[in-house]
Amino acid sequence: MTNLEINNDLFAPPFCETVETFIAPIPGSRLETSNSFKIAGGWQYFNQLKVIQKYNDSYVEAVMSPSKLLSSSKTHSKSSLKRAEMNLDNILKKRLPYSKLDMSEPHIMGVINITRDSFYKNSQKNDYGSVKKTFEKMERFGASIIDLGGESTRPGSKKISASEEQDRVIQIIQSLKEHNYKSLISLDTRNFSTMKKGYRKGVDIINDITGFNDKKKIDFVSKNKTPIVVMHMQRDPENMQKNPKYNFAPIDIYKFFQKKINELIDMGVDLANIVIDPGIGFGKNKFHNLDILRNLSLFHSLGVPILIGLSRKSLIEELTIDNFKSRGINKSSVSPSKRLSGSIAFAMHAINNGVQIIRTHDVLETNQALICQRALI
Repeated sequence: MTNLEINNDLFAPPFCETVETFIAPIPGSRLETSNSFKIAGGWQYFNQLKVIQKYNDSYVEAVMSPSKLLSSSKTHSKSSLKRAEMNLDNILKKRLPYSKLDMSEPHIMGVINITRDSFYKNSQKNDYGSVKKTFEKMERFGASIIDLGGESTRPGSKKISASEEQDRVIQIIQSLKEHNYKSLISLDTRNFSTMKKGYRKGVDIINDITGFNDKKKIDFVSKNKTPIVVMHMQRDPENMQKNPKYNFAPIDIYKFFQKKINELIDMGVDLANIVIDPGIGFGKNKFHNLDILRNLSLFHSLGVPILIGLSRKSLIEELTIDNFKSRGINKSSVSPSKRLSGSIAFAMHAINNGVQIIRTHDVLETNQALICQRALI
């Protein structure tokens, strides 16, 4: 377990050189928070910050106002104040449009798996007719983006050839693009050759579970000004759930994205074309996933939109079984087809933390929950 102490005493002044400092807005409604600020220029507000510091292998967490953060940093040094201002500005600034989508409003990304072995069978579509029908239904129910994938990357899955993946998705993408749908098409692939072919057929977004781990990929999307989703994952799908380890998952993943965003920008990728995905369930155990979800707003200080995929994940099964051990609940009782309620609960948690894109198999149900929740703000 991570050595995280929660109190009001930090190791050192915020953003001084001797410790690492990270800040996360604490979300609340405009009515709940006086003198409030918008998170990322969006729909959620805050007036307090969670400040996390790392020193060696220990972490401490405290709460302070933005003005207190700045004054404490200024008292220490001008460089500390500059770092505090930069991080706070990243939290506050309105996100640039992403593939023409307004990031000051939440969006839904529907999921269509053109596979025979994805973990949720109801998402599997294996011919153009069924994909087209599902695509049109998702668009009608409010999906701004629809993510098409030709390779299962569920835990334990084995990699297929790029040619097999392309046989599944490329012609379908070409046929869909002929209809001028409003929903953007995202291609979920880790293969460089599939990215290139998908781009030539007109995909709007490339979603890479390997976090664009190859400079050829980065160079390609940079030259073509292609919007991307950068996901975090430990190892590969085949072995990613074999004893994953972190010092403190939210901070480790934050630092991965910090380094990756700098690399992308240095290679010419526009900041407006970058969305990050912490990768729930991809090389994380239950405790890692929960730590990430409890600290979701931390990622706003990276200055780019956030996507989260929680739909029907095994985390829902684990939590349900943990809480119903004495009532005869087993895995068959919470198979992927029976995890809708948990999926929506997590989606609303993400929305309440200002996450801009929710990736889901259940567009109608998620959008219905979102509409009802937004009506109460």
